[in-house]
Amino acid sequence: MKRIILAISIALSAFTMHAQVDTTRVLCIGNSFTYFYDSHLKLAEIALSQGHYIDMTAAYVGGYTFNRHLNDLKTIGAIEQFTNPYDCVFLQNQSQVHALYARNPKQHKFQKKDAVDLVGRVRQYSPDARIWIESTWSYPAGNCGGFGTEAEFNRLMVKGTGMLAKAARTDVSPIGEAFRISREERPDIDLFDKDKKHQSAYGTYLKSCINYLMIFGGRFNGNASNCGLDPDSCAYLRSVAERVAASKRH
Repeated sequence: MKRIILAISIALSAFTMHAQVDTTRVLCIGNSFTYFYDSHLKLAEIALSQGHYIDMTAAYVGGYTFNRHLNDLKTIGAIEQFTNPYDCVFLQNQSQVHALYARNPKQHKFQKKDAVDLVGRVRQYSPDARIWIESTWSYPAGNCGGFGTEAEFNRLMVKGTGMLAKAARTDVSPIGEAFRISREERPDIDLFDKDKKHQSAYGTYLKSCINYLMIFGGRFNGNASNCGLDPDSCAYLRSVAERVAASKRH
């Protein structure tokens, strides 16, 4: 189990400082679906390549649910820091929770309370922050997370995330939809790590691209960072992220 609570400032060259047009304070709360290949750092790197500086804080512990974050003093400390409030916050739950909630909301009604309480805690200290609950991806491991097929897992994940976001009066980051499209169109770009559950470096890149567009909107310009990955593959993943983000806006 990996645990970390950190604040990150990306070093800027004199040129970048001159070109910098804004600073956005971002908090990412999650678990291994956030820290595999450092999605929060890739988000900051992509943003910087597009002329946006992110002052990043991340709070993640392997396997954590929203409930466990609510009862973790280090996560609460990251939420309640007493400097400047956050501008944007991403909340990433344990990988099966949203699908379980969609399948049986009565049995898993505590998941709704946890989502509402965690979003409420963030709003208490960052009242103007934009908050997204991440809709993560279905995966083949563990009999498709216990849901039998990836299609059913994905359907329930999308439905459950939407239900929880509506209850908490916040937005959805549609990462899982981007994964679905990419895997259908370009199966040669492997979005999974060896366990066929966690994201690969390319899966992390795609997640980071979606979250970038949730914050900044629009499209990527030609200077977008590939984060050390294959440029052609990354260009395709950025195009998927743009399509998914645009469909969400409409």
